[in-house]
Amino acid sequence: MGTTTLDTMLPQYGRTIGAYIGSFTTTTNIGSGTSVISTGLTDTGFTNNDSLNDSFIRITSGNNDDVIRRISDYTGSSGTITVTGTNLSAESGSVTFEVYRYDPNQLVDSLNDARVKAFPRLYREINDRTHTSSFYQNRFARPSTIRPHHVRQIFLEPRLDAKTFANNIVGTLNCDFENSTISTDWTASNITLAAEEETTAPDNFMVFEGTQSGKCTVSASSTATLLMTVPSGTNYVGEEINVGIWVYSRTASRVSAAIQLDSNSVSVGSTHSGSGWERLTHTLVADGVSSSIKVGVSATSGTAFVFYADNMLATAGPSEIPQSLGIPVEVWREEGDNIRVVEGLSKDRNLLVRGHGILSSVSSGSDTMEIDGEQVHLLYNIAAQSFFQGDIDSFDSSEQTEALRRWAHFRNREAEGIGQMSPLALLRTVA
Repeated sequence: MGTTTLDTMLPQYGRTIGAYIGSFTTTTNIGSGTSVISTGLTDTGFTNNDSLNDSFIRITSGNNDDVIRRISDYTGSSGTITVTGTNLSAESGSVTFEVYRYDPNQLVDSLNDARVKAFPRLYREINDRTHTSSFYQNRFARPSTIRPHHVRQIFLEPRLDAKTFANNIVGTLNCDFENSTISTDWTASNITLAAEEETTAPDNFMVFEGTQSGKCTVSASSTATLLMTVPSGTNYVGEEINVGIWVYSRTASRVSAAIQLDSNSVSVGSTHSGSGWERLTHTLVADGVSSSIKVGVSATSGTAFVFYADNMLATAGPSEIPQSLGIPVEVWREEGDNIRVVEGLSKDRNLLVRGHGILSSVSSGSDTMEIDGEQVHLLYNIAAQSFFQGDIDSFDSSEQTEALRRWAHFRNREAEGIGQMSPLALLRTVA
């Protein structure tokens, strides 16, 4: 799925509705004041005093990146913009900026409104792996990122065995926590590592595979790591390192898969949702490695808590962590905020739930929305209606005709349906 940043969308959208004036570069460094100077403005033809008054400037690089201000005065002879508000931060070099006829904050608001109004014609494809199957369990929470009635497919994914997978670069180490001395090959910081033993009748759900998992007790108010050193790590300089590890946690937003190059800061992936067993993954390019690559898990500082880890797999070179091909689950239905799977499921499998989610919101320039190509134009057409609706509601009768004409133009463009996404195929047999 392609993505587009707000830095790209905002000028495109601005041009669509006639709000975008242009992009420029400062020719005099911004000082700690309220002036922005660019001879590019005069070169483009803005030579008359006050011609940009009451327009808006959006700075797109440097110390003032993403700052938006109204232009209170413009001097055409020098290309000097004076902005309202407090002093800008001083810059040591040239920066880029954009000028708009309308407040960019309002344009961003209309884009965020449009992503909701456009659903499900425009959607974010969700591939959620936060559930793990168990015997006699047939009810699962619908992933919160998937909108109600928009679950489309469910697959049961077998796990890859960490010890037998040939391309696991830590496969010769205690990556499955089965060693009789559980701490072998693992280095813990602010984590107490202990063996969690498998039992039967009842089954110990905390052991995901084999006879042991790692019970990890995180100390309070400390960032914690549990890392394993990749053998001959310098062999993988410049390669993409992928790590995947199964983690059980009922504490959300604290645990992540982690990679550390040499003694650099630990790089982490997305945090655990707190829903039980999840396969956490992370990717990092091993640029400039001089001594070691370490892989494992990291936990943020906070209150003490316990999580369990099992079956870690790491690869070097491929663009993502390997994943087994899933088996379709066909007999299921949505029940409120839950999914009920009617057919029996094998134990300890990843449950892949695919569906439609609302596009991500954007606020800063680097934020991304999960659309590209023709899809953005449908978003802009819907956003423009939201934006010009405000004019219709606020203008007097003499101006409403023009506002209605602009609104109707974008309504008609929306009705053409250009950019509308096809839904994910529904894979389900009605129970």
